[in-house]
Amino acid sequence: MKRLFIIATLTICSLVQLYAQETLQQPNPEQEFARMRDLAAAGDYNGAKQIGYDLLEENEEYYDAALYLARIHGWESRFDSAYLVLDAVMARDPELYEAYETCVDLAYWENNMEKLETCAGRAVELEPDSAGRFETYRLALQQPRPQPKQPEIFARYSYDHFSVPYVRNWHMLTAGGELPFKHGTLIPSLNGGYFAGDLAQRTDLQINLDGYMTLGKKSYAMLGYGFSPNGEINFFPGHRGAAELWQVLPKGFALSAGLRYFYWDQHFPFLTFSAEKYAGNYWFSFRNYLFFKDYGVSGSYYLSARRYFDSKFNHLTLILGYGTAPDEPILVVSDLDRLNALSGRIAFSKKTSPVVRLNAMVGYAWEEYADQDYRHRIDMRVGAYFLIKR
Repeated sequence: MKRLFIIATLTICSLVQLYAQETLQQPNPEQEFARMRDLAAAGDYNGAKQIGYDLLEENEEYYDAALYLARIHGWESRFDSAYLVLDAVMARDPELYEAYETCVDLAYWENNMEKLETCAGRAVELEPDSAGRFETYRLALQQPRPQPKQPEIFARYSYDHFSVPYVRNWHMLTAGGELPFKHGTLIPSLNGGYFAGDLAQRTDLQINLDGYMTLGKKSYAMLGYGFSPNGEINFFPGHRGAAELWQVLPKGFALSAGLRYFYWDQHFPFLTFSAEKYAGNYWFSFRNYLFFKDYGVSGSYYLSARRYFDSKFNHLTLILGYGTAPDEPILVVSDLDRLNALSGRIAFSKKTSPVVRLNAMVGYAWEEYADQDYRHRIDMRVGAYFLIKR
């Protein structure tokens, strides 16, 4: 009996010692979470994610680790993986404010307006005092960002047609790029136009360099110049100039004023002004052009309404116009001859992959080309932008 007691005592002591050793060897969750953050801060995202998933395997309700793991996926632009982690947290705890706060950050990084609206709305329900922060995010996401983070190249085809007093089929190919630099974006481009109609078939080229310059947190400017290098008075202007200044105002408003200049056989200056407003998923713009003709000043007025969807690249735009001055782009000299017009255009933009976005436009105008003489005019454009990853 004494021998059995000794054996049992030794066995229990061994088990207690083994359990204590295993307990000491198990990593402390808080220490591991701290190591996860340190690795992420050092740029070792793979190591940090591995720790995060290990922590969640041990405890699915370790929400601090889960939310940080979702952010790491967001920093890598792997938003599907980020939302997968986040959705699991929201399913377990629908009342966790920090989960929706993280979702808003991810949506902002992704330029996903629809997701931002959904998560911000739920976050504000849980903590009404957070509304101001999310409104700032909405406005920041909607404001025009003339400087892309990475360079892009683009190509588009444009077509313009009317049949009186002669048949004009104007085809134009444009190729160029958007090249960011420290203070803005340079946009070099080349237009190649081909005229097919009753008149002699002719071609023309135009070389352009435009640029957007950031002047401050709430102001930026556009400058541009183009010329037709063949030295002949064809369709494109021999010289083209553009300058405009934008000022962003509180509550989603913005104003701009600028100048457009064209030279064929004489000078053609325009003044332009615009007022803009962002409201939720919508953007509205009212713009006019003042055209200085021989007999005086004429004007035209354009109202644009845009509906954004899940990002700033996915949107639908409607443009209505009325007046005597032609709108942009003025590429063909006969555009200057019209007396009046009522026009409408519809355009859309769609990002089809992380590196490709497409856009298209179709328009119609009821145009007075001579006194009391009218014609139908249609124009259309299709194009694509390609992101160059560095």
